[in-house]
Parts: sequence; structure tokens; C-alpha cells
Amino acid sequence: MNCIRSLPRFGRTIYRIQKVHLSEAVAPPPLDENNAAPIPENVLQIADQICHLTLHETGQLTKVLKERLGVGDVMMAAPGPAAATPAAADEAADAEPAAEEQNYFNIKLSSINAASKVKLIKAVKDIIPGINLVAAKKLVDSIPCTLKENVARVEAHEIRDKLVDMGAEIELE
Repeated sequence: MNCIRSLPRFGRTIYRIQKVHLSEAVAPPPLDENNAAPIPENVLQIADQICHLTLHETGQLTKVLKERLGVGDVMMAAPGPAAATPAAADEAADAEPAAEEQNYFNIKLSSINAASKVKLIKAVKDIIPGINLVAAKKLVDSIPCTLKENVARVEAHEIRDKLVDMGAEIELE
């Protein structure tokens, strides 16, 4: 029987295929009453370490694992019951109250009135903290563009009203 063995050498791992006799092969772990293998201690330790990571560290861990394992962005479906039929989905939609309103918006500049471009550049400079006039001009010139992300509802509507009064078309997403 062939077996892949890993040999750590000088900071990297070399994999070799070697012939192994059945007497040397590792027996599968014993199963418990639920036909599930017991969880090894090292896996439990890793799980504990992951649970204590911050959100930022979790994102970095995800990025590193994606790179090392060669996994792209994959949409994961939430575990739950099987998909319902369209008729059942319509009934469920009727039973539910109206969808919750969005609380945070991305402010997107769609188009501008050329006559009020200078006023709009100054307004963009005032809206985005830490941006200078040159950067504000480049941002306005790169239409369509997102001016601000994750803005609270009240502030987003105030910004939209201010920019619309200056001749800009704004989308709240």
C-alpha cells in the first residue's frame, strides 16, 4: 500500500510516497455511539485559539487560509431546512411584515451638472474628512463613484439633499 509521508526540511515540508505494509498502517480512530470519531486534542486547541481572535485577526486568518489552500471566495449557504417551493415562499412573504428598512447607506455620485462642478468639488471636500481639493476634484471627475460608505440614514439623506441641490445625481445603496 502506498502512503504519503511528510518530512520537514529546512523550514519547508517535503512529501514522499512510500510503500507501507498493512501492519504499519494507522488504524482508523474508534467510533463512539453516534458513529463519530472523537475530536483530537490539537483540533480542540486550534478551535479555542480561533474563538479568542478579534474580528480583524479572523479576517487575516481567512485571507491566509484562502491563499495557502488555493480557495477563492465561496458563497456559503446557511444551514437550515431544504428550499421551499415558490408557492410556499409567496405565502411566507405575505405572512411576514414589511422588510426592515436599511439603516446604513453607501452614497454614490452618479452624475453632475457641469455648471456647478466647482461648488460640488468644495461640497465633496467638506463631506469627506481629510480630503483636499485636488483629491475631491479627482473623485468628482471619476463619476460614477462612491463618496462615503456605511453612512447612517439621517446623515446620508442630508448629504444627498445637499448635493442634489447643487445639481448632482446621488444614489443611496
